[in-house]
Amino acid sequence: MVKDFMEKYDAIVIGGGIFGLTSAYHIKRENPEHKVLLLEERGAAGQGNTAKSAGCFRAFFHSKTNLKMANSSIEFYKHIQEVEKFNLGIRWIGYLWLFDEEQFHSLEPYLKDMEPLRIEYRIVSNEEIKEKINPNMKASESGISGLRNIEIGLLVKKAGKMDVEKLVEYYESKFKSIGGKVAYGIKVNRIIVEAEEKLGLPGEPYFWQKTKATGVEVEGKIIEAEKIVVAAGVWADRLLHPLGIDTYQRAKKRQVFVVKAEGELEKLLYTRGFNAEGCLPFTILPQPRIYIKPDIDERNFWVGYADDFLRPIAIEDDPQPEENFYRYGIHPILSTYMPQFEQAKLVNSWAGQYGINTYDGQPVVFQEGGIIVATADSGSGIMKGDAIGRIVAAIYNGRREVELFGGEIFNVEDIGIEKRKVEREKFII
Repeated sequence: MVKDFMEKYDAIVIGGGIFGLTSAYHIKRENPEHKVLLLEERGAAGQGNTAKSAGCFRAFFHSKTNLKMANSSIEFYKHIQEVEKFNLGIRWIGYLWLFDEEQFHSLEPYLKDMEPLRIEYRIVSNEEIKEKINPNMKASESGISGLRNIEIGLLVKKAGKMDVEKLVEYYESKFKSIGGKVAYGIKVNRIIVEAEEKLGLPGEPYFWQKTKATGVEVEGKIIEAEKIVVAAGVWADRLLHPLGIDTYQRAKKRQVFVVKAEGELEKLLYTRGFNAEGCLPFTILPQPRIYIKPDIDERNFWVGYADDFLRPIAIEDDPQPEENFYRYGIHPILSTYMPQFEQAKLVNSWAGQYGINTYDGQPVVFQEGGIIVATADSGSGIMKGDAIGRIVAAIYNGRREVELFGGEIFNVEDIGIEKRKVEREKFII
């Protein structure tokens, strides 16, 4: 199969997840005459950590950088579904954060900072939460250490969920329709870096020589390219670390557990009054911040928790869900806050990995030695995916600024390394 891709390319994109697909599409869209090849180790696009995503999104961030990337991407996804009539399965279910008074008051200064951004949200009273959801409002009295009472909520309207498989299908089909090439089941063993002026020295290039990436090695053969884009998620480390390039991410396993919405849970699923879908919003509990995602299409709930302490920082090629993590970790907390989950039936589970930027929790996109790196999605790859693809294309074309969908101008160096300008996010799940 490799012999079918032995011509020289203008760009090779490594990784068929959301960052790789959006990058390949926008590079090709802006450069229709360029030969662009996307390589993915798995048998189809979006089968790595993109497939393990909860598929949720929100245009609600304290960080202006975060908000620009998320909002423009969400607007483009909305355009795809409503204008292009390509169904992404978007449901505007909203996000509902639950707090005690102390937690909420600590966030009020940040909400005030966000007022000029005109982000739509509303405060949900103690009485409304009790009436519509009927949780255990006094979880701090349960005897489980660290739990907090539910005293107030914050509901974000421009937020929801989508079908990740459909999003992958959209970008893959659009890329191929404008002449982009894809090759699945192809593992890139290494990126080839050569001296721009070869001197015939053994072991060159050396540190004093000017170098650039010239291609990739697959199955013992070399595919040449003018530029390489690495958007391989946590696995980017294996390609870039041997070249001395830091990816600024750390791999951590994240797990999703699915329970059937039966009995009292079915009533909870179809909680009315928060959104037009007539269901419970994507809900985040006070502490620990376990999330609850309603799936009204399959009549399920997805639940998960991003554990940090005691969760190893390690790349796993095939991460597996841990039933005990749900049974003895998530479930006791979940059912204390939401008694409806006491008898919940676990019907499915899976695990993926976040590439977490442990410094400021936001993506990193930069160029070094002819290699463009798009990494450290930090769990928000879907909701910022289109913006990242446009930023990569701008770097590819030598531009310092990019016009995101909707007209927002973004300085690409803001999420680079040397001139990074990113505000720390205050609203983290």
